[in-house]
Amino acid sequence: MGLLREALLAGRCRPGDRIREAPLAVRLGLSRRVIRAGLRALAEEGMLDLLPGGATAVPAVTAKDVLDLYALRASLGALLIRRVAMFGREQLALASAALAEVRAAARDGDNARIREADLRFQDALARTADLPQAAGTFERLTARLRMFVNVLDMDYSQACDTIAHEDAAVYDALRDADGNEAARLWRVKIERCVRYMIAQLPEDDVAPHLWTTLAGRPRLRRDDPRSAAH
Repeated sequence: MGLLREALLAGRCRPGDRIREAPLAVRLGLSRRVIRAGLRALAEEGMLDLLPGGATAVPAVTAKDVLDLYALRASLGALLIRRVAMFGREQLALASAALAEVRAAARDGDNARIREADLRFQDALARTADLPQAAGTFERLTARLRMFVNVLDMDYSQACDTIAHEDAAVYDALRDADGNEAARLWRVKIERCVRYMIAQLPEDDVAPHLWTTLAGRPRLRRDDPRSAAH
């Protein structure tokens, strides 16, 4: 199903577009029956909409979808990050390599590259936690998030430096084995992401403070330069 997921994410997605099974089957060298089963599984994960008759379509992203996704991502990510902080620095090689990609994309101001590198860094942290069920769920949420980003055609060109700074701060806290600080920084990052994604939505049906009402507000230190941006 991973191959099918990547094939869908590689294309330009518009809300409501029906997923055509036959071209996917030819492209991936799989039977239509396998493609159909895979698409339904992705719909169950929330990555696609399941239509009457069993067809699937690209989802139309709503504010409730964003809140739902990030509420799970905030809590699960904090758990995984606290777990990573229990390990020594030698266990951070995967995350270190992913962070290097983030920094390189930020230096180049590469919008498309920074968003993918950022998500790979987050998935690297999840895999490092050595909690297979939790990490698998987190990576499925990542796939759903990537679909949302594609659907909304989000531009991260103005956020490259912020993303690199946030990821480096989380990494540094983990390197120092400070799970509480790493989890706090994660929540700060998530809140910025929620606000930015909701701002891209065409409808304005969400109270500005709904996220903090539901999830609480992460504690910001007075000397934290990120506090001005959130």
